[in-house]
Amino acid sequence: MPLRRWTRTARLAYAMRNPLGGFGRVPEGPAQTLRDPWPGDAIVGEKLVRNQTLFQGELRNLQHRQWDNPAWPDAYRRWLQSFVWLRDLRELGAESARIKARSLVATWIAMPAADRPISDPSITGARLAAWLSYYEFFAAAADDGFRKSLMAALMMEARSIMALMPEEVQGWHALTALKGLLAVAVAIPDQPEFLSRYLRLIDNAISEQFLPDGGPVTRCPEDQFQAVRELAEMLSILQLARLPLPTTLMEAANRAAPALRAMRHGDGGLMLFNGSAEQNPLLVEHVLNRASRSRVLAASLPETGFLRLASGRALLLVDADAPAAPGHDKTAHAGMLSFEFSSGRQRLIVNCGASTQRGWAQALRQAAAHSVLEFADISPMVVDATGAVIKRPKITRTHVTQDGAHWLQMTHDGYQPQGGGLYSRQLYLGKDGQTLRGEETLHGGTRADFCVRFHLHPEVMVEQVENGFLLYTHEESWLFQSDAHASVEESVYLGGPERVATLQIVLFPTLPPEPEDPPAPEEHTTPSPENGEDTEADLSTASAVSDEAPLFQETEQPHNSALPSVPDAPATQPEEISHPPETATQLEETDSLAPEQEASSADASQPPDEEDEYAPIMRDPPPADSVPSLLAGVAHLHYTPQRTTVTMAESLFAEQNRTPAAEAAAARQARKAEAARASGAEPVSAPSALTQQPALQPPLCPPIRWALSLVSE
Repeated sequence: MPLRRWTRTARLAYAMRNPLGGFGRVPEGPAQTLRDPWPGDAIVGEKLVRNQTLFQGELRNLQHRQWDNPAWPDAYRRWLQSFVWLRDLRELGAESARIKARSLVATWIAMPAADRPISDPSITGARLAAWLSYYEFFAAAADDGFRKSLMAALMMEARSIMALMPEEVQGWHALTALKGLLAVAVAIPDQPEFLSRYLRLIDNAISEQFLPDGGPVTRCPEDQFQAVRELAEMLSILQLARLPLPTTLMEAANRAAPALRAMRHGDGGLMLFNGSAEQNPLLVEHVLNRASRSRVLAASLPETGFLRLASGRALLLVDADAPAAPGHDKTAHAGMLSFEFSSGRQRLIVNCGASTQRGWAQALRQAAAHSVLEFADISPMVVDATGAVIKRPKITRTHVTQDGAHWLQMTHDGYQPQGGGLYSRQLYLGKDGQTLRGEETLHGGTRADFCVRFHLHPEVMVEQVENGFLLYTHEESWLFQSDAHASVEESVYLGGPERVATLQIVLFPTLPPEPEDPPAPEEHTTPSPENGEDTEADLSTASAVSDEAPLFQETEQPHNSALPSVPDAPATQPEEISHPPETATQLEETDSLAPEQEASSADASQPPDEEDEYAPIMRDPPPADSVPSLLAGVAHLHYTPQRTTVTMAESLFAEQNRTPAAEAAAARQARKAEAARASGAEPVSAPSALTQQPALQPPLCPPIRWALSLVSE
C-alpha cells in the first residue's frame, strides 16, 4: 500500500495519456449508451442556460472555464464537476439546453490532461456515467472531432479511476467511482481491462459499505440512500448490456433495500440521524423500486443500531448505538439515544438535520441539535480537528414488545467523565400508538444544569394550555405534558432543501429542596384532656404543622417486576390483553388536607360526565414507572432523597424477580411457540430473555417524566 501511494503521481500521469496521440485506438462512438433512471429539475436546467447554477437553494454565476474554486463548498464543487446537472438540461429539453450541455462538455475535454481536477475517482465516475447517459442528447449530432475527443476523454478518465482505486475513496463514493468504470466498460467493450478491474474491486467496495444487517457502516441514512442508488444504477447498466450480474451485487441490493425502507418515516422521507436529510420521498421510492422488486421492510437493524418501533399510526425511530466505527465516523453526530416520532404522514418530534454549509455542519453535530438530553458546555463524544471521533460513549439498550406495546431502556456514559453521570432514557409506546411516554435520568452525576430538548417539525403548531402544550398537525392534535419545568424556544430545521425556523420544547430538571436544620426542641406543658381548653400557643403550633405538611406524599407500593402473562381467554368471550402492572410511585393525599381540598379531590376521583378536552386519552395502561399526575395535567413531584424510586427497568426487565405466575405464563407461551413451529403455522413470539440490569447510583435530581398523548384526530 505505501508503494502505491509513492507511485500515485506516476500512475496517474501514465493513465492520462491521450489515446489520440497514438497511444491507443479511439472508437467513433460508444457501443452502448446508457439511460439515466433519475428525473431532473427543469428549473435548474433553465438557470444553467442563463449561465447560473442553482444548488441547495443558493444561486451562483457560472464562470467560463472555471471548474474549481477554493471558496466553493465541497458539495457544490462535487456537483459541478460531476456533470449530474446534465439531467436537468435534459429535463428542460429545449435546443438551447442541448447547445449549453455540449458547450460545457467541450470546455472540460479541451483542458489539458494535467490541468483537469481528477484526483477524486468518485467525481470522475459520476461524470463518466453522466456523459454516457446523455450522449444521445448532447453528442450524437455533434461533429466528428467533438465525438472523438469525448471518447478519448472517457478512456483517459476511466484509466485514472483504475490508477487511484481503491485507496482514494471509501463508502458509497467508491461505488460511484466503480459505476463510472462499469459504464465505460460497457460503452467500449474493446478495452476488456475496464470490466475486469471493475469485477475485481466491486466485492470489496460492497463489503466495506454495508453491515451484516444491510445498513450503512457510517450509520447515516442518507449514505444508505446514495449507496442503494448506486447499486440500482449498476444493476441497470449490467442488465442493459446483458452481462451476468455479480452475486455480491445482487445480494447487497436485496439486503440494503429493506434496510433503507426501515429508515423512512410515514411521509416516505428519511429519518434525520448522523448527517442525513429527508430527501425527496418520490425519489426514495423510485430508488427502492429500481434496486429491488421486493417491498420487504427490515424488522430490525441490530448492527446498524437503529430501532424502529411501530404501533398503530405512530412510528418511533431511535438512535440506540454509539458513533460509527473509526474511519467511518467523520459525519457522526452526538445524537445517541435521540429519537424521532411521527404519526401517519406527519412528523412531530424530529432532529435538526444536516447541512453542507460551513459552520452549520459542525453545529448540527452537537447534542443540542437532537431530541435528547444535553449539557450546554460538555459533549457526550470527543471529536478531533479532522472530524473523527476519538472518544465515544458506551451504549446499552433493552427492548421489549408485548401485545403491540413497546418498552425501551437505553443508557450511555458520555457525560460521566465530566460529572454528568450515566444518562438513562426509558420510552414507552402504547399498543394503539396514541401514547408515548418517557423518563430521563442522570445516575450518579454531580451536575444538574442539563435540559431535555424536543425539536418540533416546522409544520407543527404549538399552543400552551393549562396542563401542557397542544401540538397541532394537519390531521391530529397531541398533548405534551411533563412533571418538569417546560418552555417553548426557537429552533431550526435543516431536514429539507432550505433552512426553516421552527420551535422546540425544552424541559429543565426540578432541583430537590435544600435540607433544613431541624429546630431545637422546646419544652412546653401539654394541657390535660380533662381541662377541655387549648391555649393560644397550642393552636398556632397546630396551624403551623398543618401548613408545613406536604400536599402529596410518595408512598411505596408493592410491585411485580416480571412481565405479565397473557391469560387464555374463553372461546365465547373476546380476548383480554393484560399489561405490565402499574408499579409506579403513587401520590396519595394525606389526612392533613383541608376540607375544601378533600371535597375537590373526591370530585376529581369520580369519573366525569364528559372527558376533559385536553386530558390525555387513556386507551392503554402506563408503563410501570409512569406517574399518575401525567394523566391529569402537568404537576411537579415532591422529591424525597432517601427513597429509591422503582424504575421501569427494575419493574419490567428484571428476569430474576419473576413471580411463579409469570414463569408459568412464560412456559405456556414457549409451549405455544413450539406447537406452532411443529405444525408449520406462524410462530408465537415468546417473551425474550432479559439481562439483569446493573445497580445504578441515585440521581442528583428527580427523573424528568413526560408524556405525549393523542387528543383528537
